[in-house]
Amino acid sequence: MQTNFKKLWLVPAIILSVFSPARALSAVDALTAKAGGFEFHMPAPPEGRLANSPLSPVRTEWLNAARKYSDWNFIPPPQRRVDTNGSKLVMLQGFHWHADSYWYHPPNGWWGVVAEKAAEIGRAGFDLVWLPPVSRGSYYPTEWYNLDSQWGTKANLLKAVGALHASAVKVVADVVINHRNGTRDWADFTSPDWPTTVIARNDEWPGSPKSQYDDEGQGEVGCRDLDHRSRVVQDETKIFLRWLKNDIGFDGWRYDMVKGYPAHYTQLYNEASSPIFSVGEFYDGNRQLIADWIDGTDNSSSKTNASTAFDFTTRYAIIAAVESERYEGLNDNGRPSGLIGWWPAKSVTYVESHDTSPRDPEFLKTAPAEYKAQRLMGYAYILTHPGIPCVFWPHYFDWGQAYKHSLQTLVNIRKTAGITSTSRMGILAANNELYAAVIDGDSQRVILKLGRNGSWQPGAGWTLATSGERYAVWTQQR
Repeated sequence: MQTNFKKLWLVPAIILSVFSPARALSAVDALTAKAGGFEFHMPAPPEGRLANSPLSPVRTEWLNAARKYSDWNFIPPPQRRVDTNGSKLVMLQGFHWHADSYWYHPPNGWWGVVAEKAAEIGRAGFDLVWLPPVSRGSYYPTEWYNLDSQWGTKANLLKAVGALHASAVKVVADVVINHRNGTRDWADFTSPDWPTTVIARNDEWPGSPKSQYDDEGQGEVGCRDLDHRSRVVQDETKIFLRWLKNDIGFDGWRYDMVKGYPAHYTQLYNEASSPIFSVGEFYDGNRQLIADWIDGTDNSSSKTNASTAFDFTTRYAIIAAVESERYEGLNDNGRPSGLIGWWPAKSVTYVESHDTSPRDPEFLKTAPAEYKAQRLMGYAYILTHPGIPCVFWPHYFDWGQAYKHSLQTLVNIRKTAGITSTSRMGILAANNELYAAVIDGDSQRVILKLGRNGSWQPGAGWTLATSGERYAVWTQQR
């Protein structure tokens, strides 16, 4: 006991000697000297602030969100989703794969670019802008509440959202809730802090404990697959979405990889967060499966609040048709062959996205003229047809003024004619080198022609509104 007391009273002297200007010894050297040569091994200080430290602003953000938006304290407002029947929405995908800080280095990150373009986006007639996942890690998210990501800082994100709102544009967040990674390794979940029991039992992670249940959908090998049966996952997802909507300012959701969990969870999360719009990425060419997923996101008979979904079937059909000049695949007994032929009010149509565009970072600069021409034909289709069309950012902003003008003209025709998600239409021709269809807008009728057949004309009473490489659009007052 005497030895222990000696060590205790020696500590102040050691501290004084270490910090005395007359001594240059380190703390370890001073302790070694006082201990008579005993070797000390001091642990290295952590690099940066610990992610789960009470001092962490990210952790504080999560804890504050949990207090404000848990089911105990927050009652979601009534569902007021945009009725997509007869909708005139046009969406812009507000990013591409090579817009983040790994490839592109604008002064204020990608969010700064979006903020700079916000007024132009509004003037162009885009009603919705879909932004990439805002959390650190993006599509492989780690800390949900850390908004200093590869896309930019939280401060610049808030500026971008504010600038879009000031331009009368609603903002859709890409939310990744199928899977998640740890902060420093595969499963140390922080902000929000979760136990490893949220990980699906058949996930690749070799550790334990995990959930008692297997994954309910498609797995993601690069991340831990979350078990949405877990109340932890459900409650924290609801809190996160409420925080994104009410504190960050998002208006709606683009749900990533919804094949990873059953559709009824999307209904649960939509009801908890009240977005004005939601769309799911059910990445599949089978339109029956996509329609089944949409149906499962709203168990009411009206399906008004059901989520929309990306129309992969229409995208694949368009690209196959314009690349081969065989247009039979766009016709299903007089109706469009894609999801818009079955459920146009819930179909978000597109030509390319970050998932389907070539991943070569130089491709946007070097894309062949024929590739660009074929994609513009695709835009002539989706911007004159039912569904909710979505334009890819680089096609509008990065392929030159002439290409932008062509796209803008097609958007303007849609808006002026009053074409909606559920406009009536009829296919006039769909064969080798020719596709033609008539679409009834609220104000004008529109005819679209695609293909190499240059002799086809709509007849008297039609005015040519625009034309380009292998496409033409005519209008007529109703």
